[in-house]
Amino acid sequence: MPDPSILIVACLVFLLAGFVKGFVGFGLPLIAVGLMTTIIGLQSAIALLLVPALGTNLWQALAGANTAALFRRFWTFFIPTMLLTWPGTLALSRVNTDYLTGLLGSLVLVYVILSLAHVKFEVPRHLEPGLNPVMGITSGLLAGMTGAFTMPGVVYLQSTQLPRDQLVQALGMLFILSAVGLGFSMGSQDLLSRELILISASALLPTFAGMMFGTRLRKRTSEARFRQFFLLALGLLGLYITARSGFAIISQTGP
Repeated sequence: MPDPSILIVACLVFLLAGFVKGFVGFGLPLIAVGLMTTIIGLQSAIALLLVPALGTNLWQALAGANTAALFRRFWTFFIPTMLLTWPGTLALSRVNTDYLTGLLGSLVLVYVILSLAHVKFEVPRHLEPGLNPVMGITSGLLAGMTGAFTMPGVVYLQSTQLPRDQLVQALGMLFILSAVGLGFSMGSQDLLSRELILISASALLPTFAGMMFGTRLRKRTSEARFRQFFLLALGLLGLYITARSGFAIISQTGP
C-alpha cells in the first residue's frame, strides 16, 4: 500500500498542478515534478507524473480536426521526442540525480525568464524540416532526464506561428507522446514500482478536478495577472530546486 502521507501530498500537488494547467493551459509537469521532487526525489516525482499527464493530455491531443495535418507536419519532431526519452531516462539510474534535479531547476528558470521577457522566436516554415528532428532529439532527452516536457518543445511549437487552436492541439500531441515514451522508458529500466503507479493513478482525479476549477476561474479572472503570480511562484520554485541541488553537490564534493 502507498504511504498515506505521500498519497495525500501527491493529490494536493496534482490538484494545484491541474488548476494551473486548466487556468493557463500548461504547467502540469513543471509544477508537479518540481514540487514532488522536493519531497520524494526526481526519479519518483517523474514516475508520479505519468498517469495524470496521459489522462489530461489525451483529449487535447485528439480533439479537433487537425490531428492528421499536424502529425504530417511535425512527425519528425514528435517521434524523436518520444523515442529519445529512453536514453534520457538512462541518466536517472546512472547519474547523480542532484545534477539532474539542478537541470530541472535551471529549465524552470529559463522558461520563467523567457516568459517574463516576452521573448518570441519565429521559425519560417521552410526551416521546419531541418529543425524538427534536432528539436525532437533535444526535447526527448531533456524530458527523459527531467520529466519536463515544456523546454524546448513548447517554445519551438510556439515559434512556428501555428494558429491558437492548432497550437493547443499540437502541444497536446507533444505532451501525450512524451508521456508515452517516458512511461515505456521508465518501465523498461525498472524505474516504476507498483506503489508509484498506484499513487500516480490516484492523482488523476485531483488533477482533473483542478483543471475544471482552473478552467472556470479563467473565465472570471485576468489571465495576465494570474500569469504574473504563476511565473513568480514558478521562478521561486526553480531557484529553490537549483539551490538545493547545488548545496547537495557541493557537500558531496567538499573536504
